[in-house]
Amino acid sequence: MIDPSGIAMESAVATSFDAEVSAAMSVPTRTLLPPIVPPRYYPDSALESVGKFRELLLSHSSVESLLQGLCERVAAVVPGTDMVGVSLLQNQPRGPATVACSDSRVVAIESDQYLTDEGPGLEAARTGRIVCVRVEHVRSRWPEFASKAADVGVRSYLSAPLAVDTEHAGSLNLYSFDEHGFNDIDEVLVMMFVTAAQTAVYNSRLLAEALAEVEGLRTAMLTRSTIDQAKGILMAVRAISPDAAFAALSEQSQRENTRIKDLAARLVDTVVGGHREL
Repeated sequence: MIDPSGIAMESAVATSFDAEVSAAMSVPTRTLLPPIVPPRYYPDSALESVGKFRELLLSHSSVESLLQGLCERVAAVVPGTDMVGVSLLQNQPRGPATVACSDSRVVAIESDQYLTDEGPGLEAARTGRIVCVRVEHVRSRWPEFASKAADVGVRSYLSAPLAVDTEHAGSLNLYSFDEHGFNDIDEVLVMMFVTAAQTAVYNSRLLAEALAEVEGLRTAMLTRSTIDQAKGILMAVRAISPDAAFAALSEQSQRENTRIKDLAARLVDTVVGGHREL
């Protein structure tokens, strides 16, 4: 059997709950909306800047031009970035050096790192890991550098390892005057730029080496041709064999302390010049 008292109790509880909700809804309330946060990345400007960097990568520019373009494009794309620089540690005659920057103040900041032998850029280059820190962490991790760089006003640092080649360890360094200048997304984007730049620099060096080899081969071929002509002249003048002609060239080069290729070129020029006069 259905208990009438139980039904009445349930009905009363439901009525009380509905009345509570209705009363609350009748009181004017202020709707709390989430704060409007402007986007950090603007697709149009970012894509335009990345497009320009792509054109630079495909242009077979010098390493110096590529690194300078890297600084300028990163400064234009990564929000909160006020200055960018590239440090190289190895094979620099005077030690570490700033080889490219978007702002001249970067040179002073990175010079303080070289002087104190500490800082985010040096750590990224030496460990091969990205370093993202705020000014208070800089003070605790690299106090000597922090004391020298305090007057510049940088509040956030982001440094990514940059391997120009096997002999040049370095870092791409971003500086912001905002205490919350960089986040995880910025780190990912910066590493994408670094990877692209490293590939372009590597290919640029390969191209330069290939061109040097081709030029060397061309020079060798021209030298060989000149020596063969000189041998032919001696063979005709002295009625000797090719081996004897080459031996004669070698002996003469030793007597004159002159390279064989220079001696051969002089001999050919003498004969050709004599025929021209005739």
